[in-house]
Amino acid sequence: MKRKDPENLGDVLQQFLVELGADKHIKEIRVTQEWDKIVGPAIARYTDDIRLKDGVLTLKFRSAIVRNEISMRKTSLQKLLNDAVGDDVVKSIVINAL
Repeated sequence: MKRKDPENLGDVLQQFLVELGADKHIKEIRVTQEWDKIVGPAIARYTDDIRLKDGVLTLKFRSAIVRNEISMRKTSLQKLLNDAVGDDVVKSIVINAL
């Protein structure tokens, strides 16, 4: 039996996740985890719900002022979130009223 060169464990795990199709799901989870870091504690405090499914990030806020602020910054936030996870997983942002 011929031996292969040693591989980095992180690379092997990443390839395994890609083959399972789980890498996309993990990146979707990371987007929701990165939210607080990207928007900061003042806005994160008013975020009631954040979900990402099939490229659509759905947000709910308990403050109309914060909802308006995020609405104006959707494009830049989409780019920041995608950059944070290293992939284009957020295709659009939808803001729902409570």
